[in-house]
Amino acid sequence: MLRGPVSLSRNAWEAVRNRYGVAEQHRMLSFSPDPVSAEEFPAWERRAFEELNRTGLANGTTVHQDLLDSMQLLAMPPVEVHGRVGYHNRNAIGFVAAGEANGGVLAVLDEQALHLRPIGPDKLVEAAVGLLPPAPPGRGQSLSMPVADADRVAGGGQQASAGNEEQGWLQSSSGDSDTTGRALQRLLTEPRLGGGRFYAALRDATGRRRRSAEPLTYMDLESGRWLVRKKPNASGELWMVIQPASPEVLAGGVGELLRELH
Repeated sequence: MLRGPVSLSRNAWEAVRNRYGVAEQHRMLSFSPDPVSAEEFPAWERRAFEELNRTGLANGTTVHQDLLDSMQLLAMPPVEVHGRVGYHNRNAIGFVAAGEANGGVLAVLDEQALHLRPIGPDKLVEAAVGLLPPAPPGRGQSLSMPVADADRVAGGGQQASAGNEEQGWLQSSSGDSDTTGRALQRLLTEPRLGGGRFYAALRDATGRRRRSAEPLTYMDLESGRWLVRKKPNASGELWMVIQPASPEVLAGGVGELLRELH
């Protein structure tokens, strides 16, 4: 595995994949490479390897084995946390935190480059959650309601936000569900600063991959950061749970995604 953090351009990443036959590519690290004709390819590849030589990741066209090992691990990780993070400046990244018995790597894809750094195989959750920008936990109490009801609330949010609450679906509700629905509706009308999703996945000895059935989602709103998770209740009905998201709550939620796959 890598001994320290490195960054390489998308073209350099593609050049290594092409030369060394790293066919698999994690979808969170997938991108459309610049079109290069057969005539342009030698010069394109030369520039890519010049970059790799400058950063110490290659000697000529021989790529450092640590980089190749990391690329292979990211292509088919035995255990992983992956997803997308939307920052408050509207930029977004894809990421993969991949681990195996001997180590791990965190890879981040942004608009310019891929950024890799070594992590411990037991630090996938910590590395993934650490990518989020600072934000306070949401101000308010946790909410939970059936997903079907939450979908109807979201569908009626436009009417409610326009001041026509009496015409919305929630008007027909009563009691706790009405209170929860209105609280959700208020959240949905807040300006959204950012957000993202986390998934976990495992591979068995045959290479078969299992991924989280539902993601862990977070929203950064004016009132703070909120975690959103869909979970079945005792009877199997899918419920939506929304709660203020401290770093500890987020790490616990992502860790739960991994534990559910074991």
